[in-house]
Amino acid sequence: MKPKHWFLVAGLAAALALIIALITILSTGTGPRGYVANHYTRAAELDIRGDDDNRAYTSAKPVTAVVREITAKWRPQSQTTDASGVYLRYSDDAVIVQPRQPGSVIHVMDADEAYRHYHSHVGHYWGWIGTHGESFRGRGPGAGK
Repeated sequence: MKPKHWFLVAGLAAALALIIALITILSTGTGPRGYVANHYTRAAELDIRGDDDNRAYTSAKPVTAVVREITAKWRPQSQTTDASGVYLRYSDDAVIVQPRQPGSVIHVMDADEAYRHYHSHVGHYWGWIGTHGESFRGRGPGAGK
């Protein structure tokens, strides 16, 4: 009877460890949204009004340093830079890093909303953004069949 009892205790301990690991992973966030939330200072007063999904953060570091840190951990599907800032597109989210004295402001938002809000900066580079962040650039006849 002791060997069966040992396996039961070990199984319960493993299940508990798995639950704790999942809670830890989910609470710290994954992807670029979680990375930004965990590494930069939240600045709710800089959130874009009218977009409940938008979160603004600040950093004392310059735009290039912030972008380097984010892209070293999470490689974007598309990256566009102009005089106003750097625009990173991921499958579901977009990260926009702009200069703000002293340092940078980082906006994390839904990719579709970012496309609508920053279309004049990213329209020629991101293409049309679908509901799942896919880019449509005019595939030929029969595509997707």
